[in-house]
Amino acid sequence: MGYLRPSIIYDYLDYWPLTIFPISLVVIFRNSKFKEVLTNFVNILLIIIVTIFSIAHLFDSKFLSTYQNESFYKNYNLSDSFQYKLLIDIDGKLNFSSSNGFGYSVDIIDRPGKVGYPESIETLVGNPRAVIFREIETSNLFKVEGWNIRLGEKNLWELDIFSVDSKIYFDNLNLLPSKLSGTGEIFLGDNLKMENLIISGNYEITVSDKLSILIIGQAETPEDWLEATVGILNLPEETYTLVIEIIDGSQVLFKDG
Repeated sequence: MGYLRPSIIYDYLDYWPLTIFPISLVVIFRNSKFKEVLTNFVNILLIIIVTIFSIAHLFDSKFLSTYQNESFYKNYNLSDSFQYKLLIDIDGKLNFSSSNGFGYSVDIIDRPGKVGYPESIETLVGNPRAVIFREIETSNLFKVEGWNIRLGEKNLWELDIFSVDSKIYFDNLNLLPSKLSGTGEIFLGDNLKMENLIISGNYEITVSDKLSILIIGQAETPEDWLEATVGILNLPEETYTLVIEIIDGSQVLFKDG
């Protein structure tokens, strides 16, 4: 259904006295006089179990083995003395936004998919310092739709990200020139501090009506945006603060927001 992860199979196996054992009783007593009563009881029990487990999955209930594995990783102790370069390359979805303070957090999007649980690798030398989010080896039944990522607004970030069908919110962030590849939706807020963004792939980009941008490359834009010699301007009466470069072959649609 797109909501219950296949790992629910493990949960049923963990609670075998309530799931598998009743079925075995029906098989064992299939020729007995009370087979019909037992069958009805087992059917009602299994319906209750399936309903409870399904609801428990939607609420990340800790009594299920699916949610006893740690899926959340965070580091709020990054220094404001360094720049950080975030690298992500996954064949899945990202929900990307900002958070107050320093550092970052990453957690799973709790939906069925083909992306493993995340881990973080940080370099301790150089500037910028690399922060890499990558998949750890994960059972196919435990794999998820993607990751939820939040970056601290007080750090200076450079991004190099590939993802699919993502929702990326750039607002209240301080970003160095960055690259986005893949597909999805992007929102550019008026509190975004950024000078250059390179886009490669298929995206729908909503731009705050208070953020002045210059688009270089082929893109579909609203009719009232101005096509000038330097590129396309959304607010031609103002000095642009962000340059967006569109790589050839990309399909990008811009909207006012």
